[in-house]
Amino acid sequence: MLVYLFMQQVVLGTLLAFYYSPSAASAWASTAYLNDQVAGGWFLRGLHHHGSSAMVIVTILHLVQVVWAGAYRKPREVNWWSGLGMAGLVLAFALTGYLLPWDQKGYWATQVATGIMGSVPGGGPMQQLVQGGTEYGNLTITRFFAIHVFVLPMALAGLLGLHLWVFRKHGVTPPAEMSPEELERKTQPFWPNQLFLDVLAMAVCGAALVGMTVYTHGAELYAPADPASNFVARPEWYFLFLFQLLKYFEGPLQII
Repeated sequence: MLVYLFMQQVVLGTLLAFYYSPSAASAWASTAYLNDQVAGGWFLRGLHHHGSSAMVIVTILHLVQVVWAGAYRKPREVNWWSGLGMAGLVLAFALTGYLLPWDQKGYWATQVATGIMGSVPGGGPMQQLVQGGTEYGNLTITRFFAIHVFVLPMALAGLLGLHLWVFRKHGVTPPAEMSPEELERKTQPFWPNQLFLDVLAMAVCGAALVGMTVYTHGAELYAPADPASNFVARPEWYFLFLFQLLKYFEGPLQII
């Protein structure tokens, strides 16, 4: 399901990029045009938006599954490490993606997120590198766009290739109480049963995303970003815990 979601996000992101203008002066207008004027544009953008949440959810479920099965143990440590790396990249996709519409929500929520980055020891130079200087502006959106559509997909594709290669090498983690003889006896070929289950899972996931997109009529677009406003930043649900922690750990305690 994660591979399917990643491929869907790449296709949808490519279609959205046909209409998107990565500039602080025109990003919001190009997004609004896609949302309101392009036939089916709201649906494509909404499906991409909900697909990012689905990737986070399925990633968490997969990590829980791996821990539950003990699949992080030797000789599968590399698979575990590469999986954690990909989980971080999925969150990085989400972080860089919701700034791109350059609306109030994305602008201010990303300010908080990059502020967290800059508050940790040694994080200042990285914050300036990511946002293109000390202030948010045109370089910020172009860098976030480049990271979102070039750097992160290539990094994730590379880790995914390593992840699948190691998985194929060591196979599925068997239950601890299963003997090698019983494992060999119960092992079945990928075709047709497992492939059928995989396709069924992808179809259910895809149908749920389509239903969610139609029900919500796409993704909400707030007013254009206004640096002079006092908009209250509200991140996507998967970053809420970071924002909540800021209320408890302020100033020098932000490192926590």
